[in-house]
Amino acid sequence: MTRGHWIAAAFVAFFLSPATTALAQEVTPPDSMAFEEAAPPDSTAVEGATTPDSTATNPATLDLSPKEEPASETAPEPPDEERLDRDRFEWGVGVVDGYFDWVGTFAYRRFLREGGPFQQHVMIEVAGAKKDYLGEGAVSLLYLFRPLKTVGRPGWRVRPLLEFGGAGHLVIQVADIAGFSDTGFHTKVYGKMHAFAGVEAMITHRWGLLVRGRFTMPADRPLDYAQAAIFLR
Repeated sequence: MTRGHWIAAAFVAFFLSPATTALAQEVTPPDSMAFEEAAPPDSTAVEGATTPDSTATNPATLDLSPKEEPASETAPEPPDEERLDRDRFEWGVGVVDGYFDWVGTFAYRRFLREGGPFQQHVMIEVAGAKKDYLGEGAVSLLYLFRPLKTVGRPGWRVRPLLEFGGAGHLVIQVADIAGFSDTGFHTKVYGKMHAFAGVEAMITHRWGLLVRGRFTMPADRPLDYAQAAIFLR
């Protein structure tokens, strides 16, 4: 055998020897199972980590209820009912234009409705007067219109009184005839148009004072008067 043949045989024997095979088996190749057996990331650590609050962006948990507006410093205007005299009694004394020097009055006023630029009231008034031998009494039913602008607000302590309307009157006159024991009666029913102008002032929440004049058309009766009265609401 030539020298080259010996060298080739030596290399073959070296690689086929048991020592070389054992050395090759000790080298650990890349093992794919090593990646599979590696510990996965700790899921509990991920769960325990601070994350954005999912409820903050969950539409089901959003508060869509309307927010309450802060209370206004200016109190709203109260409804009309709070500034009305639903019922009212009036006691007064007046100076009449005619034969009598004075007249006493008692009236009951009732609010009916509010429509357009007016409030509408009905009033029943009883009046009486006497001078010398003649006395006179009257029962009156008045339907009155009062402009809303003169009614004012609940806080007004003083307010103007302007109203007008029609009225029906039942008048009874009683005369003591001198020298006779008889008493003469005279009764008459008539209708008039009246206008009232004056001022109302509240003394307390329920009691007030009014001063007004009554103007009658046509003015041929002695029951037209300038009156001062106390009223109870």
